[in-house]
Amino acid sequence: MIKTSNNNVPFYDDLNFMIKDSEGLILDIWGVLWDGINVYPEALNTLKKLRKLNIPIVLLSNAPRKSEIVSEKLSKIGIKQELYDKIISSGDVCRNSLINNTNLVSGLKYYFIGLKEDNDLLNNTRFQKSQTPENSDFILITGPRDFDHILKDYTDELKKCLKNKLPMICANPDKIVVRQNGKKIFCAGAIAEDYAKLGGTVKQFGKPYKNVFLEALKHLKKLSPKINLNNVSIIGDGLETDILGGNTVKINTVLITSGILSHTLNTQYGQRPDLKKLNKAISSSGNFPKYAVNTFKISS
Repeated sequence: MIKTSNNNVPFYDDLNFMIKDSEGLILDIWGVLWDGINVYPEALNTLKKLRKLNIPIVLLSNAPRKSEIVSEKLSKIGIKQELYDKIISSGDVCRNSLINNTNLVSGLKYYFIGLKEDNDLLNNTRFQKSQTPENSDFILITGPRDFDHILKDYTDELKKCLKNKLPMICANPDKIVVRQNGKKIFCAGAIAEDYAKLGGTVKQFGKPYKNVFLEALKHLKKLSPKINLNNVSIIGDGLETDILGGNTVKINTVLITSGILSHTLNTQYGQRPDLKKLNKAISSSGNFPKYAVNTFKISS
Protein backbone atom coordinates (compact mmCIF):
# COMPACT_ATOMS: atom_id res chain seq x y z
CA MET A 1 0.00 0.00 0.00
CA ILE A 2 1.13 3.55 -0.70
CA LYS A 3 0.81 5.72 2.37
CA THR A 4 -1.30 8.82 2.02
CA SER A 5 -1.86 11.79 4.29
CA ASN A 6 -4.65 14.16 5.23
CA ASN A 7 -7.21 11.34 5.13
CA ASN A 8 -6.65 10.77 1.43
CA VAL A 9 -7.95 7.57 -0.15
CA PRO A 10 -5.56 4.64 0.45
CA PHE A 11 -3.87 3.59 -2.82
CA TYR A 12 -2.79 -0.02 -3.45
CA ASP A 13 -0.69 -1.64 -6.17
CA ASP A 14 -3.02 -4.64 -6.47
CA LEU A 15 -6.15 -6.21 -5.00
CA ASN A 16 -4.38 -8.59 -2.62
CA PHE A 17 -5.24 -6.42 0.38
CA MET A 18 -8.98 -7.14 0.10
CA ILE A 19 -9.26 -10.66 -1.30
CA LYS A 20 -8.87 -12.61 1.94
CA ASP A 21 -12.08 -11.23 3.48
CA SER A 22 -14.07 -10.85 0.28
CA GLU A 23 -17.42 -12.66 0.14
CA GLY A 24 -18.72 -11.18 -3.11
CA LEU A 25 -17.64 -8.85 -5.89
CA ILE A 26 -19.58 -6.58 -8.21
CA LEU A 27 -17.37 -5.71 -11.17
CA ASP A 28 -17.66 -2.96 -13.73
CA ILE A 29 -16.73 -4.20 -17.21
CA TRP A 30 -15.56 -1.30 -19.40
CA GLY A 31 -12.61 0.29 -17.60
CA VAL A 32 -11.94 -2.73 -15.39
CA LEU A 33 -11.97 -5.84 -17.62
CA TRP A 34 -11.68 -4.31 -21.09
CA ASP A 35 -11.66 -1.01 -23.00
CA GLY A 36 -14.47 -1.86 -25.38
CA ILE A 37 -12.12 -3.58 -27.84
CA ASN A 38 -9.36 -5.38 -25.97
CA VAL A 39 -9.23 -7.19 -22.64
CA TYR A 40 -6.90 -5.57 -20.10
CA PRO A 41 -3.62 -7.47 -19.63
CA GLU A 42 -4.26 -8.67 -16.06
CA ALA A 43 -8.01 -9.17 -16.22
CA LEU A 44 -8.22 -12.80 -17.34
CA ASN A 45 -5.68 -14.09 -14.83
CA THR A 46 -7.33 -12.11 -12.04
CA LEU A 47 -10.76 -13.56 -12.83
CA LYS A 48 -9.30 -17.07 -12.92
CA LYS A 49 -7.67 -16.57 -9.52
CA LEU A 50 -10.93 -15.25 -8.06
CA ARG A 51 -12.81 -18.30 -9.33
CA LYS A 52 -10.30 -20.60 -7.62
CA LEU A 53 -11.08 -18.72 -4.41
CA ASN A 54 -14.83 -19.34 -4.96
CA ILE A 55 -15.72 -15.65 -4.62
CA PRO A 56 -19.14 -14.92 -6.21
CA ILE A 57 -18.86 -12.42 -9.06
CA VAL A 58 -21.58 -10.28 -10.66
CA LEU A 59 -20.67 -8.12 -13.63
CA LEU A 60 -22.61 -4.85 -13.52
CA SER A 61 -22.37 -2.90 -16.75
CA ASN A 62 -23.77 0.30 -18.20
CA ALA A 63 -23.76 -1.42 -21.59
CA PRO A 64 -26.96 -0.24 -23.34
CA ARG A 65 -27.74 -3.68 -24.71
CA LYS A 66 -29.10 -7.00 -23.51
CA SER A 67 -26.82 -8.93 -21.16
CA GLU A 68 -26.60 -11.97 -23.44
CA ILE A 69 -25.06 -9.77 -26.13
CA VAL A 70 -22.55 -8.42 -23.61
CA SER A 71 -21.74 -11.99 -22.62
CA GLU A 72 -21.15 -13.00 -26.24
CA LYS A 73 -18.76 -10.06 -26.79
CA LEU A 74 -16.83 -10.86 -23.63
CA SER A 75 -16.54 -14.51 -24.61
CA LYS A 76 -14.93 -13.52 -27.92
CA ILE A 77 -12.10 -11.76 -26.08
CA GLY A 78 -11.56 -14.62 -23.65
CA ILE A 79 -13.81 -13.65 -20.73
CA LYS A 80 -15.88 -16.83 -20.76
CA GLN A 81 -19.10 -17.31 -18.79
CA GLU A 82 -17.40 -19.68 -16.35
CA LEU A 83 -15.32 -16.75 -15.07
CA TYR A 84 -18.32 -15.01 -13.48
CA ASP A 85 -21.78 -15.82 -12.15
CA LYS A 86 -24.06 -13.19 -13.65
CA ILE A 87 -24.18 -10.15 -15.94
CA ILE A 88 -26.61 -7.31 -15.30
CA SER A 89 -26.64 -4.60 -17.98
CA SER A 90 -28.26 -1.19 -17.98
CA GLY A 91 -29.81 -2.22 -21.30
CA ASP A 92 -31.63 -5.08 -19.56
CA VAL A 93 -32.84 -2.79 -16.78
CA CYS A 94 -34.01 -0.16 -19.27
CA ARG A 95 -35.82 -2.68 -21.46
CA ASN A 96 -37.54 -4.37 -18.51
CA SER A 97 -38.60 -1.04 -17.04
CA LEU A 98 -40.20 0.05 -20.32
CA ILE A 99 -41.98 -3.30 -20.62
CA ASN A 100 -43.23 -3.48 -17.04
CA ASN A 101 -43.88 0.18 -16.16
CA THR A 102 -46.75 1.36 -18.33
CA ASN A 103 -46.50 4.87 -16.85
CA LEU A 104 -42.87 5.39 -17.86
CA VAL A 105 -43.72 6.73 -21.33
CA SER A 106 -47.03 7.88 -22.79
CA GLY A 107 -46.80 6.19 -26.19
CA LEU A 108 -45.27 3.29 -28.08
CA LYS A 109 -43.24 4.99 -30.82
CA TYR A 110 -39.62 5.81 -30.12
CA TYR A 111 -36.95 7.80 -31.92
CA PHE A 112 -33.64 5.97 -31.69
CA ILE A 113 -30.17 7.45 -31.19
CA GLY A 114 -27.30 4.99 -30.97
CA LEU A 115 -25.15 2.42 -32.76
CA LYS A 116 -26.91 0.21 -35.32
CA GLU A 117 -25.92 -2.85 -33.30
CA ASP A 118 -27.94 -1.57 -30.32
CA ASN A 119 -31.07 -0.92 -32.35
CA ASP A 120 -32.56 -4.23 -31.23
CA LEU A 121 -32.95 -3.32 -27.54
CA LEU A 122 -36.74 -3.11 -27.81
CA ASN A 123 -37.21 -5.91 -30.34
CA ASN A 124 -40.09 -8.27 -29.56
CA THR A 125 -41.86 -5.71 -27.38
CA ARG A 126 -44.96 -3.56 -27.94
CA PHE A 127 -42.75 -0.58 -28.83
CA GLN A 128 -42.13 0.52 -32.41
CA LYS A 129 -39.26 2.49 -33.89
CA SER A 130 -40.11 5.75 -35.64
CA GLN A 131 -37.89 7.50 -38.18
CA THR A 132 -38.47 11.10 -37.10
CA PRO A 133 -38.99 13.03 -33.86
CA GLU A 134 -42.26 14.39 -35.25
CA ASN A 135 -43.78 10.89 -35.33
CA SER A 136 -42.41 9.70 -32.00
CA ASP A 137 -43.55 9.55 -28.37
CA PHE A 138 -40.11 9.35 -26.75
CA ILE A 139 -36.38 9.10 -27.45
CA LEU A 140 -34.46 5.92 -26.77
CA ILE A 141 -30.74 6.64 -26.58
CA THR A 142 -27.99 4.07 -26.21
CA GLY A 143 -25.05 6.27 -27.25
CA PRO A 144 -23.63 8.10 -30.26
CA ARG A 145 -24.22 6.67 -33.73
CA ASP A 146 -20.50 6.70 -34.40
CA PHE A 147 -17.58 6.71 -31.94
CA ASP A 148 -15.90 9.46 -33.99
CA HIS A 149 -18.84 11.83 -33.48
CA ILE A 150 -18.68 14.83 -31.16
CA LEU A 151 -21.47 16.14 -28.95
CA LYS A 152 -22.20 19.10 -31.24
CA ASP A 153 -23.22 16.64 -33.97
CA TYR A 154 -26.44 16.05 -31.99
CA THR A 155 -27.41 19.60 -31.00
CA ASP A 156 -29.83 20.29 -33.86
CA GLU A 157 -31.35 16.84 -33.54
CA LEU A 158 -31.93 17.28 -29.82
CA LYS A 159 -33.57 20.65 -30.44
CA LYS A 160 -36.03 18.97 -32.83
CA CYS A 161 -36.81 16.37 -30.18
CA LEU A 162 -37.32 19.09 -27.58
CA LYS A 163 -39.62 21.00 -29.95
CA ASN A 164 -41.76 17.86 -30.10
CA LYS A 165 -41.65 17.54 -26.29
CA LEU A 166 -40.15 14.06 -26.34
CA PRO A 167 -38.92 12.62 -23.04
CA MET A 168 -35.58 10.83 -23.28
CA ILE A 169 -35.01 7.30 -22.03
CA CYS A 170 -31.27 6.78 -21.60
CA ALA A 171 -29.94 3.21 -21.45
CA ASN A 172 -26.39 4.21 -20.47
CA PRO A 173 -25.69 6.96 -17.89
CA ASP A 174 -21.93 6.89 -18.62
CA LYS A 175 -20.64 10.17 -20.02
CA ILE A 176 -17.24 9.09 -21.33
CA VAL A 177 -15.01 6.02 -21.54
CA VAL A 178 -11.30 5.81 -22.34
CA ARG A 179 -9.55 3.21 -24.48
CA GLN A 180 -6.19 1.74 -23.47
CA ASN A 181 -4.57 3.96 -26.12
CA GLY A 182 -5.97 7.04 -24.37
CA LYS A 183 -8.75 7.78 -26.87
CA LYS A 184 -11.76 9.35 -25.16
CA ILE A 185 -15.26 8.39 -26.35
CA PHE A 186 -18.40 10.10 -25.15
CA CYS A 187 -21.43 7.99 -24.25
CA ALA A 188 -25.21 8.31 -24.00
CA GLY A 189 -25.04 10.00 -20.61
CA ALA A 190 -23.24 12.98 -22.15
CA ILE A 191 -25.94 13.43 -24.79
CA ALA A 192 -28.61 13.03 -22.11
CA GLU A 193 -26.91 15.71 -20.05
CA ASP A 194 -26.99 18.09 -23.03
CA TYR A 195 -30.68 17.34 -23.59
CA ALA A 196 -31.46 18.12 -19.96
CA LYS A 197 -29.56 21.41 -20.27
CA LEU A 198 -31.73 22.30 -23.25
CA GLY A 199 -34.78 21.72 -21.06
CA GLY A 200 -35.63 18.14 -21.99
CA THR A 201 -36.91 15.49 -19.60
CA VAL A 202 -34.48 12.59 -19.08
CA LYS A 203 -34.89 9.23 -17.34
CA GLN A 204 -31.73 7.12 -17.02
CA PHE A 205 -31.16 3.45 -16.21
CA GLY A 206 -28.00 1.84 -14.87
CA LYS A 207 -25.23 2.86 -12.51
CA PRO A 208 -25.23 4.87 -10.25
CA TYR A 209 -28.96 4.32 -9.70
CA LYS A 210 -29.84 2.21 -6.71
CA ASN A 211 -32.07 -0.33 -8.43
CA VAL A 212 -29.25 -1.93 -10.45
CA PHE A 213 -27.04 -2.29 -7.39
CA LEU A 214 -29.88 -3.86 -5.41
CA GLU A 215 -30.40 -6.31 -8.26
CA ALA A 216 -26.71 -7.26 -8.13
CA LEU A 217 -26.82 -7.70 -4.35
CA LYS A 218 -29.97 -9.78 -4.67
CA HIS A 219 -28.17 -12.19 -6.96
CA LEU A 220 -25.13 -12.39 -4.68
CA LYS A 221 -27.46 -13.33 -1.82
CA LYS A 222 -28.92 -16.13 -3.96
CA LEU A 223 -25.41 -17.44 -4.56
CA SER A 224 -24.41 -17.07 -0.92
CA PRO A 225 -27.43 -16.76 1.44
CA LYS A 226 -25.28 -16.00 4.49
CA ILE A 227 -23.22 -13.35 2.74
CA ASN A 228 -22.02 -10.45 4.90
CA LEU A 229 -22.54 -7.25 2.94
CA ASN A 230 -19.68 -5.66 4.87
CA ASN A 231 -17.44 -7.95 2.82
CA VAL A 232 -18.98 -7.13 -0.58
CA SER A 233 -17.25 -4.66 -2.89
CA ILE A 234 -17.91 -2.86 -6.15
CA ILE A 235 -14.76 -2.49 -8.26
CA GLY A 236 -15.05 0.15 -10.96
CA ASP A 237 -13.39 3.09 -12.66
CA GLY A 238 -16.27 5.57 -12.54
CA LEU A 239 -16.56 7.99 -9.62
CA GLU A 240 -20.00 9.19 -10.74
CA THR A 241 -21.32 5.69 -11.46
CA ASP A 242 -19.54 2.81 -9.72
CA ILE A 243 -18.38 4.65 -6.62
CA LEU A 244 -21.49 6.79 -6.15
CA GLY A 245 -23.75 3.77 -6.58
CA GLY A 246 -21.70 1.58 -4.28
CA ASN A 247 -21.73 4.24 -1.59
CA THR A 248 -25.49 4.58 -1.97
CA VAL A 249 -26.07 0.92 -1.07
CA LYS A 250 -23.29 1.04 1.54
CA ILE A 251 -20.90 -1.57 0.21
CA ASN A 252 -17.12 -1.29 -0.14
CA THR A 253 -15.99 0.78 -3.10
CA VAL A 254 -12.72 0.19 -4.95
CA LEU A 255 -11.68 2.70 -7.60
CA ILE A 256 -9.60 1.55 -10.58
CA THR A 257 -7.43 4.48 -11.69
CA SER A 258 -6.32 3.16 -15.10
CA GLY A 259 -9.75 3.48 -16.70
CA ILE A 260 -11.73 6.64 -17.26
CA LEU A 261 -9.60 8.63 -14.82
CA SER A 262 -6.44 8.10 -16.86
CA HIS A 263 -7.53 11.00 -19.04
CA THR A 264 -7.84 13.32 -16.05
CA LEU A 265 -4.68 12.00 -14.40
CA ASN A 266 -2.71 12.11 -17.66
CA THR A 267 -1.47 8.54 -17.24
CA GLN A 268 -1.03 5.58 -19.55
CA TYR A 269 -2.64 2.23 -18.74
CA GLY A 270 -0.96 0.68 -15.70
CA GLN A 271 1.00 3.82 -14.84
CA ARG A 272 0.86 4.82 -11.18
CA PRO A 273 -0.98 8.15 -10.84
CA ASP A 274 0.19 11.23 -9.00
CA LEU A 275 -1.65 10.84 -5.70
CA LYS A 276 -2.25 14.57 -5.31
CA LYS A 277 -3.97 14.66 -8.71
CA LEU A 278 -5.93 11.51 -7.85
CA ASN A 279 -7.24 12.81 -4.55
CA LYS A 280 -8.04 16.18 -6.13
CA ALA A 281 -10.14 14.40 -8.77
CA ILE A 282 -11.89 12.36 -6.09
CA SER A 283 -12.58 15.43 -3.94
CA SER A 284 -13.88 17.37 -6.94
CA SER A 285 -16.38 14.61 -7.72
CA GLY A 286 -17.61 14.39 -4.14
CA ASN A 287 -17.73 10.59 -4.47
CA PHE A 288 -15.16 9.00 -2.20
CA PRO A 289 -14.09 5.37 -2.70
CA LYS A 290 -12.90 3.37 0.26
CA TYR A 291 -9.80 2.31 -1.66
CA ALA A 292 -8.04 3.05 -4.95
CA VAL A 293 -6.09 0.55 -7.07
CA ASN A 294 -4.14 1.05 -10.27
CA THR A 295 -5.47 -1.95 -12.22
CA PHE A 296 -7.68 -5.00 -11.74
CA LYS A 297 -4.84 -7.28 -10.65
CA ILE A 298 -3.98 -9.91 -8.06
CA SER A 299 -0.26 -10.46 -7.59
CA SER A 300 1.09 -13.98 -7.21
